[in-house]
Amino acid sequence: MDDAPTRTLPRPPSTVPTDPGPTTTRPTTTWPPHGPAPWAPGRGRRTVAVVGACGGAGVSTLAAALAQGLRRAGEGAVLVDLDLPGPGVDVLLGIEDEPGARWPELAAARGDVDGVGLVAALPRWRAVPVLSGARLSPARPDDAVVVDVCTGVLRGGETVVLDLPRPAAWTAAARMLVTTADAVLLVAPCTAPGVAGALATWSELVELGVRDPWLVARRPAPGRVDAAALGDAVGLPVAATVRADPRLAAAVDRGDGPPVGRRTPLGRAAASLVTALAGAS
Repeated sequence: MDDAPTRTLPRPPSTVPTDPGPTTTRPTTTWPPHGPAPWAPGRGRRTVAVVGACGGAGVSTLAAALAQGLRRAGEGAVLVDLDLPGPGVDVLLGIEDEPGARWPELAAARGDVDGVGLVAALPRWRAVPVLSGARLSPARPDDAVVVDVCTGVLRGGETVVLDLPRPAAWTAAARMLVTTADAVLLVAPCTAPGVAGALATWSELVELGVRDPWLVARRPAPGRVDAAALGDAVGLPVAATVRADPRLAAAVDRGDGPPVGRRTPLGRAAASLVTALAGAS
């Protein structure tokens, strides 16, 4: 039994700063669903989008593990939280009190964003720079800011790992980033709702032009659905399987973030995805 102390998140202050910086109006133009990426080929790394088939699929933990796995393999990677508005992935990782820029501080980040400088200003979880929402200012960032910031990070030589909400909550920027992503990971629990959600989400991805998402199975399988059955039912090969880790909940509650060591379930799944990504490059 893990009897380590559980952290307590501090209460918000009685007043919260309301001036995060200059704001910009939303662009009036729309991005074509099959249009090219706005960054020049070869100047950046790649974009990996992670989306869940249903609630509780473990998207944020897998995205964090993948970003850590990429950095462990020698590839620069930044975890970008687009599951907004929300508490911020920094709370899951236990870095909510670490200094650094978050989406509210980037309200004026438009145009040719200095990706290298931006990454240096981000808080880190382990070796991973994290661009998170803010629990005390949970507003969704402007679409144009999201695109310009991600473009700057890519041009700075980093891979962008997107932590995405369910497709119904995607903004125009999220849809464009998913459409132009180098890989889209569809995370589904090994359950009947997981199968149904994966089929529905895949249908939405197809409408955006994403034909070959990578299916990631989450265990345990409490019923008859295992990873192979999940892949057969959805009609996609399983790129990786994440087994249950009994230490996960306690580690997050302590503020350590999910266990992603080489021998942990998340670490092993991330390593297999990193290898697959290297082969797909």
